Amino acid sequence: MRNCRRGQEQYIAYFEDNSDGILVHDDQGNLTDANIEACRVLGYTKEELLRMNIAELEVGLEIITTQTDWAGFLKENSLILQRDFRKKDGATFPVEIHYRSFDKDGSALYECTIKDVTERNLLRIRERNRAHILEQLAGDIDIFTIMRSIVQSIEEEDATSICTILLYDKATNTLGTGAAPNMPDFYNEAIDGISVGDGIGSCGSAAFFKKLICVDNIGTHPYWVDFKELAFKAGVQSCWSQPILSSTNEMVGTFAIYHREPRTPNETDLARIAYGARFANLAIENRRIRAEILEHKNHLEQLVAERTEALIHANEELEAFSYSVSHDLRAPLRAIAGFSNIMLEDYSDKLDADGQKTLNTIVHNALRMGMLIDDILSFSKLSRAEKINTSLDMKSIFRNVFDELIRQEPAGHKVVFELGELTPSIGDQAMITQVVTNFISNALKYSRNTAETKIIVTSTIANGSTIYAVKDNGAGFDEKYRNKLFKIFSRLHNDKEFEGTGIGLSIVKKVIERHGGAVTAEGVLGEGATFSFSLPIV
Repeated sequence: MRNCRRGQEQYIAYFEDNSDGILVHDDQGNLTDANIEACRVLGYTKEELLRMNIAELEVGLEIITTQTDWAGFLKENSLILQRDFRKKDGATFPVEIHYRSFDKDGSALYECTIKDVTERNLLRIRERNRAHILEQLAGDIDIFTIMRSIVQSIEEEDATSICTILLYDKATNTLGTGAAPNMPDFYNEAIDGISVGDGIGSCGSAAFFKKLICVDNIGTHPYWVDFKELAFKAGVQSCWSQPILSSTNEMVGTFAIYHREPRTPNETDLARIAYGARFANLAIENRRIRAEILEHKNHLEQLVAERTEALIHANEELEAFSYSVSHDLRAPLRAIAGFSNIMLEDYSDKLDADGQKTLNTIVHNALRMGMLIDDILSFSKLSRAEKINTSLDMKSIFRNVFDELIRQEPAGHKVVFELGELTPSIGDQAMITQVVTNFISNALKYSRNTAETKIIVTSTIANGSTIYAVKDNGAGFDEKYRNKLFKIFSRLHNDKEFEGTGIGLSIVKKVIERHGGAVTAEGVLGEGATFSFSLPIV
């Protein structure tokens, strides 16, 4: 008996102190009990509720009759339903109902716990709409479509509202229609271009003061004297307008919420209009930044196009100049070399040793000048030459180049050529052959003073590239001058030691860089050098 009393006391405490509303009804739907929270939420006294049927509260439920099967189901299971309930003032709100049945004095009773899920449902709606709008912002959707989505998302949260976005024009100090899908066209046309100022409707005043303006009753408010007939024709009687401000507090526009009856905003309304204005600003700022980036991109593209055109023109002029130089210089060089040879052949008996030496020097330098002109032209044409990629048998290229060059070497020059198994590659056959020719010819030239030249060619793969190396045991070079090797006209040896123009390695560097690779060199003075180039693995 004592345990039964304690159980009843615990249930009463649970029933009355519960944060959710609890209603109890019989199998006819007649209410038999209601806790304090149910009375508060529904707006009825307990006495009023106990004279009512659950069908009078649950929207869409006309009448409850005896349902033996349903009652049997509830004896074994609980039931959760989503319904709308009606308050005493007629307002409806969504609830989640937890049903369970129990027996009291041999009669079946049903306890329904009602949880107001208005806020939860609004959050779901907001998050769904927010995700949709953010997706639009991430895409290439125009600002007016996005603003329309924002307006409709707020209207979905409050089905009795009509929302608008007006955009501010700083040049004219006016507001223009941005999005107002549910306002009549005549209204939107009438206020399009409305001035910003003190007392010019809710929106014009909000933009002027940069603060929220709430007009609860358009018919009596001084801000709407000149516009109330237009508002009444559009079927609205209240207007709350929030300025849309940028991150630098600059006026961007206004976000407004209208209702068809006089209405004072509550805390939820104020939070909603502030949220709508912030989201509208996010969209407007996003599209402004995108427009600036696009404009900047277009400007850069225009600059690139202009400079590319200028570069093409400069290259054409350079090519013409190079042709002119080569043509104009070759004629006098041939004349110098030719007349010098005539002097040597026809007047050698009249010249002493110093005279003959001088003429030989003139001939030699004229010929060298011709070679230099040819190399400069080759270097200048390289960037304009079309690169045709094909499969490259690198071992065959190295072998053929060496066989051709070794025939030009002095008869007494002993050479050991070790050619490893080279990895095939992709590139322009003629250009890569030119690179290999330069490396092999340099190895032969700079090792000519050794008793026996040794050239080793290998390939390795590293970091997505194939590296081809040519190692010799020749003159080598001082490592501190490594950076000068691939610069045009830069030589580490004079003509008395080794002939050359100082352009060959510059051509090599340019060719390999056009192929997306790199050139390197390692050496020890008097002990030899290793020159390498890489080609990307395709």
